[in-house]
Amino acid sequence: MMTEENSKKKIQINLDRELADQAQAIFDQIGINQTSALTAFYKKVVAEGGLPFELKISKKQYAKEQLREAIDGLPVEDLTDPKKLQEWFDDDTQDY
Repeated sequence: MMTEENSKKKIQINLDRELADQAQAIFDQIGINQTSALTAFYKKVVAEGGLPFELKISKKQYAKEQLREAIDGLPVEDLTDPKKLQEWFDDDTQDY
């Protein structure tokens, strides 16, 4: 015979503390606890047959990634030597 106690499944997760605290503040404002929030999330996943939101990076994150890929492999001059730095500034052939 299955009791209510053994019909439950314990789930433990590790979250970033700041993220968890921010979420908890919102849960507190709407009057629910973490268990209720996660139960609601799981019910929505089951009802929709997947995550109830689209997972994608922000436009800003996408642009940063595109920029990183564009500059990857570009030559980088070591300008820590004051003489080399001055030569670089004096070079009229540089394309800025």
